[in-house]
Amino acid sequence: MTTGTDIFWRNAHVVLRDIGMQSLDPVHGAAVDIVRWCRVVRGRPTHHRQALLEQVSPALLVYLEALANSGGPAAWRTLEERIRVHAETLRDSDVRRCSRPWLAAIWHALPELVGLGQHILDRLGEKEGSTSDAMSAGAGTATGAGSDGNTESAGKAGSAATANRPGLLPCLVLPIVAVTPTPAEAKALGFRVAREEATSKKDVTPEGPGTGDGSEEPKPPGGLR
Repeated sequence: MTTGTDIFWRNAHVVLRDIGMQSLDPVHGAAVDIVRWCRVVRGRPTHHRQALLEQVSPALLVYLEALANSGGPAAWRTLEERIRVHAETLRDSDVRRCSRPWLAAIWHALPELVGLGQHILDRLGEKEGSTSDAMSAGAGTATGAGSDGNTESAGKAGSAATANRPGLLPCLVLPIVAVTPTPAEAKALGFRVAREEATSKKDVTPEGPGTGDGSEEPKPPGGLR
């Protein structure tokens, strides 16, 4: 490992020690340290931080990138708020104290941050729609066999590619939680557009003599002439 990567994983082990969770996989400590770092610099994960999240949690990577791309401090305040809520819960509970309670609060907030990132990925998937399906089908056809249709040769090539890959990291296994974005998060992360579109469809005035609220316009006195 390079010096930077070695320091990165050393910090991950230190985080787990500081929050009293040494039994967890070091990838958990790394994820907490990445969120901490992004919060301090108010920027997206870079270098080995980005590479790690690409493998273990694309949803967390997308969430942090969305905060960085929001262009203002308001988005980062939404992250601070989620961490603060968990910090207060830990402080008021009977959970064993640790030396870095704020880092522990980040770890407890990770499932929610991943859930928000998954919301973003789902929206991106809906926009891409059939285009992504077509590309996946094409990729499957291309990798399923060689140009001469020899699946055996393709299997050998795939095995060679797998053998040359570095050891795969474990996934960041976290509990799945239902997350509802706050109004501030909806605005910062781009969920506001979808809500406005839904609202605008409801507010469209129907054609005809109705006023749009289900009632008809008042008729002139005297009835029809």
